[in-house]
Amino acid sequence: MQDGRPVGVLVTCYDRDADIRVYENGNQGEAGRQSLIRWSIGGPPASEVVEVTLLGQPPEGWEVDEPVDFPGPEPGVEVDVELLTELRPGVSYTLDGSSRPEAISVDFTLADLPRIGPDQVLAPRGHDSTTVVSRETFLRKARDKC
Repeated sequence: MQDGRPVGVLVTCYDRDADIRVYENGNQGEAGRQSLIRWSIGGPPASEVVEVTLLGQPPEGWEVDEPVDFPGPEPGVEVDVELLTELRPGVSYTLDGSSRPEAISVDFTLADLPRIGPDQVLAPRGHDSTTVVSRETFLRKARDKC
Protein backbone atom coordinates (compact mmCIF):
# COMPACT_ATOMS: atom_id res chain seq x y z
CA MET A 1 0.00 0.00 0.00
CA GLN A 2 1.17 3.50 -0.79
CA ASP A 3 -0.80 6.60 0.16
CA GLY A 4 -3.83 4.36 0.78
CA ARG A 5 -3.69 2.78 -2.69
CA PRO A 6 -2.72 -0.81 -3.50
CA VAL A 7 0.65 -1.30 -5.19
CA GLY A 8 1.78 -4.27 -7.26
CA VAL A 9 5.37 -5.40 -6.69
CA LEU A 10 7.14 -7.39 -9.40
CA VAL A 11 10.69 -8.73 -9.27
CA THR A 12 11.98 -8.82 -12.82
CA CYS A 13 14.45 -11.56 -13.57
CA TYR A 14 15.76 -10.41 -16.91
CA ASP A 15 16.30 -7.15 -18.79
CA ARG A 16 13.29 -7.56 -21.03
CA ASP A 17 9.76 -6.23 -21.11
CA ALA A 18 7.55 -7.02 -18.15
CA ASP A 19 3.87 -6.70 -17.43
CA ILE A 20 1.51 -6.43 -14.49
CA ARG A 21 -2.18 -7.36 -14.66
CA VAL A 22 -5.19 -7.11 -12.38
CA TYR A 23 -8.40 -8.81 -13.38
CA GLU A 24 -11.81 -9.60 -11.90
CA ASN A 25 -12.52 -13.23 -11.10
CA GLY A 26 -15.77 -15.02 -11.88
CA ASN A 27 -17.12 -13.08 -14.87
CA GLN A 28 -19.19 -15.48 -16.95
CA GLY A 29 -20.78 -13.27 -19.60
CA GLU A 30 -23.64 -14.45 -21.79
CA ALA A 31 -23.98 -17.54 -24.00
CA GLY A 32 -21.18 -17.62 -26.56
CA ARG A 33 -19.26 -14.82 -24.82
CA GLN A 34 -16.96 -14.71 -21.84
CA SER A 35 -16.22 -11.48 -20.03
CA LEU A 36 -12.69 -10.48 -18.97
CA ILE A 37 -12.40 -7.26 -17.01
CA ARG A 38 -8.75 -6.36 -16.54
CA TRP A 39 -6.13 -3.65 -16.19
CA SER A 40 -2.86 -4.58 -17.83
CA ILE A 41 0.33 -2.58 -18.30
CA GLY A 42 3.67 -3.44 -19.82
CA GLY A 43 7.04 -2.04 -20.68
CA PRO A 44 10.76 -2.16 -20.03
CA PRO A 45 11.64 -2.33 -16.33
CA ALA A 46 13.88 0.51 -15.14
CA SER A 47 15.11 -1.61 -12.23
CA GLU A 48 14.98 -5.16 -10.89
CA VAL A 49 11.97 -4.35 -8.69
CA VAL A 50 8.98 -2.63 -10.27
CA GLU A 51 6.30 -1.11 -8.05
CA VAL A 52 3.10 0.12 -9.66
CA THR A 53 0.02 1.73 -8.13
CA LEU A 54 -2.81 -0.52 -9.29
CA LEU A 55 -5.13 1.18 -11.80
CA GLY A 56 -2.87 4.24 -11.64
CA GLN A 57 -0.41 5.79 -14.04
CA PRO A 58 2.08 3.29 -15.47
CA PRO A 59 5.81 3.80 -14.92
CA GLU A 60 7.68 5.88 -17.49
CA GLY A 61 8.01 3.93 -20.73
CA TRP A 62 5.14 1.58 -19.83
CA GLU A 63 1.68 1.64 -21.37
CA VAL A 64 -1.80 0.53 -20.38
CA ASP A 65 -2.86 -2.25 -22.75
CA GLU A 66 -6.00 -1.45 -24.69
CA PRO A 67 -8.77 -4.02 -24.22
CA VAL A 68 -9.03 -6.21 -27.33
CA ASP A 69 -11.53 -9.06 -27.66
CA PHE A 70 -10.15 -12.47 -28.65
CA PRO A 71 -11.39 -16.00 -29.44
CA GLY A 72 -12.25 -18.09 -26.37
CA PRO A 73 -10.98 -21.54 -25.43
CA GLU A 74 -13.92 -23.30 -27.11
CA PRO A 75 -15.00 -22.88 -30.74
CA GLY A 76 -17.70 -20.24 -31.14
CA VAL A 77 -16.87 -18.45 -27.89
CA GLU A 78 -15.62 -14.86 -27.93
CA VAL A 79 -13.87 -13.26 -24.94
CA ASP A 80 -15.15 -9.72 -24.40
CA VAL A 81 -12.31 -7.72 -22.78
CA GLU A 82 -13.15 -4.58 -20.80
CA LEU A 83 -10.83 -2.14 -19.02
CA LEU A 84 -10.87 -2.45 -15.21
CA THR A 85 -11.15 1.09 -13.86
CA GLU A 86 -11.98 0.58 -10.17
CA LEU A 87 -11.76 -2.00 -7.41
CA ARG A 88 -15.17 -2.72 -5.85
CA PRO A 89 -16.18 -4.23 -2.50
CA GLY A 90 -17.17 -7.89 -2.62
CA VAL A 91 -15.33 -8.60 -5.87
CA SER A 92 -12.38 -11.00 -6.03
CA TYR A 93 -9.37 -9.94 -8.10
CA THR A 94 -6.14 -11.56 -9.22
CA LEU A 95 -2.86 -9.67 -9.49
CA ASP A 96 -0.14 -11.24 -11.59
CA GLY A 97 2.79 -10.25 -13.70
CA SER A 98 5.67 -11.54 -15.72
CA SER A 99 9.16 -10.77 -16.86
CA ARG A 100 10.05 -14.42 -17.19
CA PRO A 101 7.63 -17.30 -17.17
CA GLU A 102 4.59 -16.16 -15.22
CA ALA A 103 5.13 -14.68 -11.78
CA ILE A 104 3.15 -16.13 -8.90
CA SER A 105 -0.30 -14.57 -8.75
CA VAL A 106 -2.23 -13.48 -5.68
CA ASP A 107 -6.00 -13.25 -5.28
CA PHE A 108 -7.43 -10.44 -3.15
CA THR A 109 -10.48 -8.37 -2.32
CA LEU A 110 -10.70 -4.83 -0.99
CA ALA A 111 -11.21 -6.36 2.47
CA ASP A 112 -7.64 -7.76 2.32
CA LEU A 113 -5.97 -4.39 1.81
CA PRO A 114 -6.21 -2.98 5.38
CA ARG A 115 -4.15 -6.00 6.56
CA ILE A 116 -1.13 -4.73 4.63
CA GLY A 117 1.13 -2.44 6.65
CA PRO A 118 4.10 -0.31 5.63
CA ASP A 119 6.87 -2.36 3.97
CA GLN A 120 4.58 -5.39 3.70
CA VAL A 121 3.21 -7.38 0.75
CA LEU A 122 0.14 -9.59 0.37
CA ALA A 123 1.39 -12.94 -0.92
CA PRO A 124 -0.24 -16.28 -1.73
CA ARG A 125 -0.19 -19.01 0.92
CA GLY A 126 -1.12 -22.31 -0.63
CA HIS A 127 -3.77 -22.43 -3.33
CA ASP A 128 -6.70 -20.61 -1.71
CA SER A 129 -5.36 -18.21 0.91
CA THR A 130 -3.05 -15.25 1.38
CA THR A 131 -0.62 -14.03 3.99
CA VAL A 132 1.07 -10.73 4.71
CA VAL A 133 4.87 -10.88 4.59
CA SER A 134 7.61 -8.30 4.88
CA ARG A 135 8.66 -6.66 1.63
CA GLU A 136 12.19 -8.03 2.12
CA THR A 137 10.91 -11.61 2.58
CA PHE A 138 8.79 -11.25 -0.56
CA LEU A 139 11.73 -9.89 -2.59
CA ARG A 140 14.08 -12.64 -1.37
CA LYS A 141 11.62 -15.42 -2.25
CA ALA A 142 10.83 -13.87 -5.63
CA ARG A 143 14.54 -13.56 -6.46
CA ASP A 144 15.03 -17.21 -5.51
CA LYS A 145 12.47 -18.17 -8.18
CA CYS A 146 14.43 -16.41 -10.93
